[in-house]
Amino acid sequence: MNRSNLQRSLSYFSVVVIATSFVGLGIWQWDRAQQSRIPVKVDGTLIPLQSISQPRIALPGTAALRRVSVSGKYILDFKAPNQQDGQGRSSAWQVGLLDTDSGGAILVVRGLWSQHSDNPAHVVVTGRLMPHQSDDHAEISSGVLARLDSSLVVNQTSLDLYDGYVIADGESGISRARISPPTAKSAVPGFYWQHLSYVIIWWFMAGVVLFLPFYQRRVSPNIERQESEL
Repeated sequence: MNRSNLQRSLSYFSVVVIATSFVGLGIWQWDRAQQSRIPVKVDGTLIPLQSISQPRIALPGTAALRRVSVSGKYILDFKAPNQQDGQGRSSAWQVGLLDTDSGGAILVVRGLWSQHSDNPAHVVVTGRLMPHQSDDHAEISSGVLARLDSSLVVNQTSLDLYDGYVIADGESGISRARISPPTAKSAVPGFYWQHLSYVIIWWFMAGVVLFLPFYQRRVSPNIERQESEL
């Protein structure tokens, strides 16, 4: 095999490898698009909070959205403005800091601020355990939580704090309207159509790579002829 044939073979091999990589990336994005439409199944079994999470540690991924029970007494009361529930309704929420009987404290969404409830001497809370919020929904001020995040109250208590918060669906001895928690979303980040757009882009790139050698062979004779005429 002469030098020219070897170079040509290596070029064709490189083209195939690159095109195959692009096709593979498109297939990967196609799979992610399908997975993004599969709803996440959350175990609805009621379990003690301390059995799946502990104060001063990051909320385990397996604990998020689990239904938990926790008992204790409320020691602080906050207003959380501009919060959005599972139906997309925006309102101000009443949030209590619960000093738990098992040790540590956790934020609890009790209901609407407009239906404010006094703090009982002792309460058993059941509800959905949520990861802390990262984006502010309001300005920080006295008695106001810009977001549902225990890091915002570390300077207001000496107790160890749980990561995340509980959206209560029940409190012993208290009857009031509750906040509907957000629905579980797919663990795959991004949106269905976003992944499909990546599929089109990667497969288009594969087509371009495969077309280039044929295009080059087509235009090369014309270039050589023009150069010979000069």
